[in-house]
Amino acid sequence: MNKLVSIVVCLLVSCFVLTACSLLPLVSPSSTESTLQVNQPVTLDFSLKDKDGNDVNLADYKGKKIYINVWATWCGPCQREIPELEEVYQEYKDKEDYVFLSITSPKDAEFANTNPADVSKDEILEKASELGATYPVLFDTKDQAMTHFGIAAFPTHILINSDGTLKVSFAGQVQKDKLVELLEEMQ
Repeated sequence: MNKLVSIVVCLLVSCFVLTACSLLPLVSPSSTESTLQVNQPVTLDFSLKDKDGNDVNLADYKGKKIYINVWATWCGPCQREIPELEEVYQEYKDKEDYVFLSITSPKDAEFANTNPADVSKDEILEKASELGATYPVLFDTKDQAMTHFGIAAFPTHILINSDGTLKVSFAGQVQKDKLVELLEEMQ
């Protein structure tokens, strides 16, 4: 009987852990209403911080095909997809018309984000390095990206065409082949 109870408990815990990344609300429900619509313009009039604390204005990428991966260190699917994201990044990093970005929301006292979704900036960079990510990791220190893109689950993938319109936005782990297909379909 104890063995059966243990198995049931393990299964329930496993189910919870596997779905936690996609069910955890990151910001208040009223603020997760994304204004993103396929084939409609995406406003990128805000800045994020890079690993050195410099401002990175997303509007500077106007005219480029932009891929954004929104993730958290505690998210299992996020961690599992990083090696394949890195492979895709290596294939696209030298293509002048593509931009590959990663965004997360650090929990540092110096930042103004009211609902951080992740650990400290240093811990995030350590985890990204440990998982082999060399692509740019940007920090949403003011809840701008999380709110603007209506992020309600990790990982979330956002692809923006060079004309500034949304190609697609979706939550969940992505496979390399599917991401490459989407990148190649971008205008």
